[in-house]
Amino acid sequence: MAQAELRYDKDENIIFIRFAEPTELVTQAEISAHFKRVVGYWRSHAKGKKCYFVVDIDNITINMKEIEFYARETDRAHAECAISSVRYGGNHLHRTLTRLAGMKIHRPSNLYETREEAMDVVRALRAGELKAGTG
Repeated sequence: MAQAELRYDKDENIIFIRFAEPTELVTQAEISAHFKRVVGYWRSHAKGKKCYFVVDIDNITINMKEIEFYARETDRAHAECAISSVRYGGNHLHRTLTRLAGMKIHRPSNLYETREEAMDVVRALRAGELKAGTG
């Protein structure tokens, strides 16, 4: 299974996540391992400082049968690590699953078409023009 590429921009306090290759998170073990890796990366790079996450959802597919587990793992990781998470890209299925996961945990999906739109939202959040969890 391909893993997400993670990059921390310390100056912007953003962790960027993208999947360079098509990746499916099929089992609970794969989903859990993904979030364990993301949280571990955050701990080692952001040193426990909550940050923004900008996630490219191109090339990632979540097993629909495990969407509730995925949503819980997302919620747990977000609560520990994130000021806000903003997503972009993805095909119709990816976008629908992202929205469904957000609805299951009562958290906005913050889903945009392009990276530029996602970055505009992070800038607006940072400037206080939006509240975290909106968008």
